[in-house]
Amino acid sequence: MSNPSKPNFGELLRQYRLTSGLTPEKLAKLAKTTVDALSRLESGMQIQAPPEAIERLADFLGLDGEERANFFNAAPLPKSATTGHTPVARGLPAIQVFLIADVRGYTHFTLERGDEAAARLTRRFAMLVREVVTLRHGHLIELRGDEALACFSSVRQALQAAVEMQEHFFQATKADYTLPLPVGIGLDAGEAVPTDDGYRGAALNLAARLCSLAGPGEVLVSEVVTHLARKVEGLVYRPWGTAPLKGFDEPVRVIAVQRAAPAPTTRSLAELDAPAADGEG
Repeated sequence: MSNPSKPNFGELLRQYRLTSGLTPEKLAKLAKTTVDALSRLESGMQIQAPPEAIERLADFLGLDGEERANFFNAAPLPKSATTGHTPVARGLPAIQVFLIADVRGYTHFTLERGDEAAARLTRRFAMLVREVVTLRHGHLIELRGDEALACFSSVRQALQAAVEMQEHFFQATKADYTLPLPVGIGLDAGEAVPTDDGYRGAALNLAARLCSLAGPGEVLVSEVVTHLARKVEGLVYRPWGTAPLKGFDEPVRVIAVQRAAPAPTTRSLAELDAPAADGEG
């Protein structure tokens, strides 16, 4: 006998997918499943789904709070998934966001300025990275001289961190041009396997490739990152183009993330409307 209080998972999945503006093909690709499997879930034909698949669907549908709880409550999970030993039960994120930052021209700087200057530069870089990652609730996994790797459980926090880092690097360079910080940053989101020294996974690899593409002051991210984050206050997304990347079968669509221009203030709008003061009239 069915539980009348339990919502219909297929109806919820279809409703959230349509609300997100996703086709079955698009959602299946993002969630790393097949269109057929997604169709069976929506129609109620698939009896069980692994918790990792439900986690990915919830992440890419942007479900939080009560919506996410209802989604998992209705999901056709295996009985073993309710024993308290699954990512769903522990509330651990299925998706990690990886940020890689790299100082451009560091080798040339070291050869030209010497090891002592390079050490001062890397200390400055490390201090700014640590500060932003900590304030944005991230985890600094690795710091190797001119390169930093951090991960975040929140896509929005990761994006804010990347843009704030670039702002700090710019201000630091402006304050002391002898220690410039032309940094490129790349981000991707996805599942990764924890290891003794960090993580392994395609998302980490793509973040590294995007970082290598980014010029000084740029933040480049995958389409997956912008879809997960959706609109982020104070930030804008700009199409960067597509790029064939080593280790990936198809060219990757790349998005540049920037700080949004501030809205005109009341005073500035009034000044635009004010008559010219050159003796006209």
